Amino acid sequence: MFKRKTLLIALAGSVLVVAACGGDEAVSTTADSATTSAPTTVPTTLPPEDPGVSPGEDRSGDLLGRWEIINYALPDGGGLTNVVGDDPVFIEFSADGSVAYNTGCNSGGTTFVTSGTYYVPESALDDKPAGQSITLGPVFEQTERGCDGFLGDQDRDLPDNMGTVTRFVIDGDRLLLLEEFLLVEATSSS
Repeated sequence: MFKRKTLLIALAGSVLVVAACGGDEAVSTTADSATTSAPTTVPTTLPPEDPGVSPGEDRSGDLLGRWEIINYALPDGGGLTNVVGDDPVFIEFSADGSVAYNTGCNSGGTTFVTSGTYYVPESALDDKPAGQSITLGPVFEQTERGCDGFLGDQDRDLPDNMGTVTRFVIDGDRLLLLEEFLLVEATSSS
């Protein structure tokens, strides 16, 4: 019996030593709580993308101007790809609600409408996405110059992506047009 109690005490002591040497975990030693918690590496608040603009403002005015498109999403979740071609690939928002764009093959135009205010998550646990609501289209008018290969794919995919955009995020000189995922990434050309 004495050996059994000694063995149990030794095992309990070993468990405490292993728990205390667990590395990254912090062990609570208070009598009220015997929980462990891992240190958090995610900040509790996220700063706005642009320190000069507060959450809750309308940022549609920040869209105005020309944005050089650098990446766009491939169809069916194929990831992002860089733009191709020698001609400038851009999207330009005007104060009258019109949009001009160039796919590197054809030029086109549509309209845009924003709604709501710009949202910046207050916590990494916040499940509401950053940005402000936007709708492009529904009609996209475009020249009909034919292009083959990757340039032809880009000519088809960019307007398709723009037609499904539901929100925008401005991060410094970058514009992100998103639905659930990133569809178009552009940089300010001004």
